Amino acid sequence: MAAPTIDRPDAEARERERDEAPAPSARGFDRDIEAELAAAGSDGSRGPGDGSGPEHPPVPLRPLLAAALATSAAALVTGGIFGTWSARLLALFAVGLGVGWAWLTLRSPARETTYQILLLPVGLFTGVLAMLVTGGDAGELPKLMSDAIASGRLLRPPVPFDPGWKPILVLVFSLVGFGAAWVGTALNRPRAAIAIPLPILALTAITQPDDGQFIAGLCAFVPLLAALAVLFGGDSLKASELTKEFELKRAMRGVAAAAAAVVALVVLSNASFLFPAPVYNPSDQAQKPKPIPLSSIQDRVLFEVKTTSPITGPWKTGVLDTYDGEAWRLPPFDKARLRAVPPGGVVDAARDKDASEVVQFTIRDLGNAASLPGTTSPTRIEKPGDLDARWDPRVDVFRLTEGRVPNDVTYTIAQPPYPDAAQLKEAPKLKGDFEDMLEVPKPPARISRLLQEAPPEPAWDRLDYVRKALREVVVAAGGGVPGDIAPARVVEIFDSKTHEATPYEIVAAEAMLARWAGVPARIGFGFDGLNDENGVATVRPANAAQWLEVYFEGQGWIPLIQAPEKAKQQLDNDPNAKFDPNTLASDEVAAELVIPIKLESFKQLYQRIREQLIAALPAFGALLLVYLATPSVMKGWRRRKRRRWAEQLGPRTQIAVEYAEFRDAAHDLNLGDHLDTPLEYLKRVVVDEEHQEFAWLVARTLYGDLARTVTDEDAQAAEELSASLRRRMSRGQPFQARVLAALSKASLRQPYTDEVPTVVLLDPVGRWTMWRAERRRTRKARSLARRRSRLGLGRIPALAGRRSR
Repeated sequence: MAAPTIDRPDAEARERERDEAPAPSARGFDRDIEAELAAAGSDGSRGPGDGSGPEHPPVPLRPLLAAALATSAAALVTGGIFGTWSARLLALFAVGLGVGWAWLTLRSPARETTYQILLLPVGLFTGVLAMLVTGGDAGELPKLMSDAIASGRLLRPPVPFDPGWKPILVLVFSLVGFGAAWVGTALNRPRAAIAIPLPILALTAITQPDDGQFIAGLCAFVPLLAALAVLFGGDSLKASELTKEFELKRAMRGVAAAAAAVVALVVLSNASFLFPAPVYNPSDQAQKPKPIPLSSIQDRVLFEVKTTSPITGPWKTGVLDTYDGEAWRLPPFDKARLRAVPPGGVVDAARDKDASEVVQFTIRDLGNAASLPGTTSPTRIEKPGDLDARWDPRVDVFRLTEGRVPNDVTYTIAQPPYPDAAQLKEAPKLKGDFEDMLEVPKPPARISRLLQEAPPEPAWDRLDYVRKALREVVVAAGGGVPGDIAPARVVEIFDSKTHEATPYEIVAAEAMLARWAGVPARIGFGFDGLNDENGVATVRPANAAQWLEVYFEGQGWIPLIQAPEKAKQQLDNDPNAKFDPNTLASDEVAAELVIPIKLESFKQLYQRIREQLIAALPAFGALLLVYLATPSVMKGWRRRKRRRWAEQLGPRTQIAVEYAEFRDAAHDLNLGDHLDTPLEYLKRVVVDEEHQEFAWLVARTLYGDLARTVTDEDAQAAEELSASLRRRMSRGQPFQARVLAALSKASLRQPYTDEVPTVVLLDPVGRWTMWRAERRRTRKARSLARRRSRLGLGRIPALAGRRSR
């Protein structure tokens, strides 16, 4: 085969041709020529990168559309948790963003990695923009997102569509849409693409509001059915052989079948056998309260109170009425238990005739609460018509079935005056079924002796006796965070030396003592007391409290609030702590002394080490940058050293140096075989005119007919060709490959040829590794030589050098 002639136009024409030539594809230089020819069209036209094919590679639309439809089903169902179409439409928009971004990435393979990296900031920016449109503040983005997640955990669907949900929805579904589209197209796994959003669909389908379950079923069924129809409707090659009449008939039959399926879903959605009642429902079980430290709650006005009655609390929001032997629990949540408020607002007609205590509440910011603050045993409520609050007769509170209590809403609650001790003594015996409110383990021996000492009747005297016995010895210490309290803990409070207990433990022990005394009891929680703020009675988080509630026939549930007679003095100056002037200090008095002393820094060893490491971080960072930049600096130094050396030896050596630079750059990018000759290397990569010209120029100059006639113009052309190929080869690779090539020391450790100057690799680890490998090869060769000598086979003949040398 005759070598092609090499025409060398002037420098301006060559530069213009290089600028107009497209860069090789992202994986071009590492692809065999057979694969490139297979990717070409049937007419022999080139693919992307040679300038003769289409500008962008084709993207299969069938798996892209199937992934979009499947992800849309998950997006619509997830938006149903919020009970609003704005959430569903925003989630659909996020799916379109993710799928469209996948299509854009597939259309631009040279910038594939760049587009993938940009998806996250673009999704975040779009979500923040959607939040700003609805009145959110970008400066509070982390807080808004965390508050939105907290509300989703605490409230029952439909969850309020707070501004913090918007960036979360856009981020999640843009990433899921992109991932499903990418798996279906780039990885050629369309079935897996449909399966990717199914976990989200399954998780969100079980948390739909009652009035949105049918819509959620349609939103899940119809897009998934369409996705399966698109995916399994036949490929384009087979479909092209079918007539339009057949395609139209098949489409009409598919539409009719889908409509029939939707009608069947509508009919069966009301059937009990299709959606049976669950055997086990977690919400029907008593739940343990989640302890929240008061210091972690933002101080704010929760609600305001107006009343002419002497009532200053407590303001109840819930109760703990189930005791499991170890801890007090919240009552099970049952929507069937909630009753609609009658038109007159009366919920207890028997006691409402004496309801002279009227209290007006104005909600300011209750956060994620679903219960309206109220009195302990209300009988009547006057509320706005748009406030959908229902009466819970077990807890004696008004509760919203959906969402949170809105701000700036005003309502009025009435109840009879609280009875005094004389009235409670005259209370008749219990007539109702209160077994669940008397359920408690058998009293320990210590408590049994206390109950034997108590008067058997009336019930109030018996309860008052055991409560006084506890109050006389207990010492309040710590906060009122709920926790476990077993019967043994009640005995410990009585018999320990310190008698210390938290406020919650004191109230829990009172409730257990009341049940042991035969009085129905539970723990009420909410707020107690009022704050006078410029003439306005307010309630803040610092007013949080727990108290004992007992039931007496004819009087209902009565709160019993009494501060302990003794409390342990606290020296932490907690601003949330409340001071009761009637509470005395315990016998173990703590005195605050102010003594001037010299302050010394007592720091742990790990703290000192951490400070030193933080102080040394800039120096470590600078050393790391120097270490990472060393390969690029050494490669530039090697190039200048080689060129200065080649200038003294003539054009032939300069051409060899330029080709060595090109092959070293390819070795750093891990493209092709490092041992191939210039002409062999042509078959390893995409066909390129400049590469062919450069390879033939090197071969003919070093080994062929141009060895004696090479000129300075040839050397200049070789330098231009080498620079152009290195630049276009680097641009055709993914971003991470280019970064790794800049950091790589492969060409420094193993240059393409040892016949031109190189530099010493300043890498002790690499040199140690190479020395160890060379030592292992030497030992192996010596062992083989000794074995051959013992067998009489003689010495090993010298091995030929590498092919490229």
